[in-house]
Amino acid sequence: GISALADALNNVYYNPKKESGWFTPINSMCVQWDIDVNFIKRVKIVGSISGNGLGKNPETIIMEERYYDKNDTFTLDNKQQLFVIAPPRKLAQKRWEYRVVLVGNDLSKSINTTFAAAGKYTRYRSNYHPELSERGYTKWVSNTETHRNYISRQRGSADWSGDFAMMEDIFIQVGKDNKSAASYYKMNKKEKECMDNFLLSREQNCIFSETNYDENGKCLDQDEHGRDIPMGDGVIPQIERYCDKFSYSILTSDVFDDVLSAMREKSDNPTGNNYAVICNERLWDQVGKALAADLRFVSPSDGSYFYSKQANGAVKVGAQFNAYTFQGNTITFMPNRVLSQEYPTHGYGIFLDTGADLASGRPNIAMFTLQGSELISGNLVGMGGKNGNTSGEITTSVHGSSYHLLGYSGAVVFNPYKSFILEEARTL
Repeated sequence: GISALADALNNVYYNPKKESGWFTPINSMCVQWDIDVNFIKRVKIVGSISGNGLGKNPETIIMEERYYDKNDTFTLDNKQQLFVIAPPRKLAQKRWEYRVVLVGNDLSKSINTTFAAAGKYTRYRSNYHPELSERGYTKWVSNTETHRNYISRQRGSADWSGDFAMMEDIFIQVGKDNKSAASYYKMNKKEKECMDNFLLSREQNCIFSETNYDENGKCLDQDEHGRDIPMGDGVIPQIERYCDKFSYSILTSDVFDDVLSAMREKSDNPTGNNYAVICNERLWDQVGKALAADLRFVSPSDGSYFYSKQANGAVKVGAQFNAYTFQGNTITFMPNRVLSQEYPTHGYGIFLDTGADLASGRPNIAMFTLQGSELISGNLVGMGGKNGNTSGEITTSVHGSSYHLLGYSGAVVFNPYKSFILEEARTL
């Protein structure tokens, strides 16, 4: 999952007290950083185009902001380009009217209004001027954005009576009895159950959590004593605001090729990139079926890619596909049961660029915690000790004990633009 990926990449950071070149902590529970947004500026359409512009007929379209100028061209999602023929006019807050014509030399072509509808996006292409033109304009395609996230606090506790502690070993021994046909009394260790629940809570926080801090850094939830209950954004809420999304009906290698092409556009280099895909088990199974059916993996003679004869004569059939390479870029799939529980009926995967940014040198995804507080554990030992029948020093007169875990965690996607969500189409 997200935690395992960050650990594997050695991208777990402790929030320092001094300012760093990678991020600036506002306080002990906050992480703030800047990113350079290079050539990924997209301007949203908020008012559909007035017509199809057939025969170079001028049309009007309404954008969310004043970004394009007269003589600029911008592209729609279907790659058609529009030429701005007049200065933009402000209609209201976040509503700017542009007068445009379709670019090209074929008067029989028209604008595909589906891609010029409200909710779609545009991107700057270039600008064109006549002789004796008076001036040009600058597009801030390398603007800097400040992003912020918060560290959350999770806990886990397990309590048990002295009688249960004394009987637990008996229950487990019965469960392991070789003569027993079924392990009716087999029980997990209480500490393991507590740890599993804590790790599940931390993983789901780092994937799905939605922050409860407002834009001024004020926590909006408190307990009955007025103490803040901090919640940071998980990976999915961070990237969903900025990333591209692709929906598929049937998963094929062509889908992987299209996704890799889209991811490559946002990477620093066109080749040599490695992308990690945190996916649910349905997508994981579909990946195996898609690649097993791909003709590039099928031997034309005997199909030896898919079976091998072992020494005892048994035949092993099948293969496991966990990575896919296209034009020098690789995606590696990592199934995650948390995503399977959240999306049980359709395939879902999060594509993340795991490489280091060339400008800053930092990875795209990392985990943050407080110094020395990634995981804190403690035991409250009562009468009878941990096993219920041990004499000695006690911290409570209750015939029982408890085990407690506490930790601080937060996931940071340093550049959420370098992400992608692949989701199977479904009917509700």
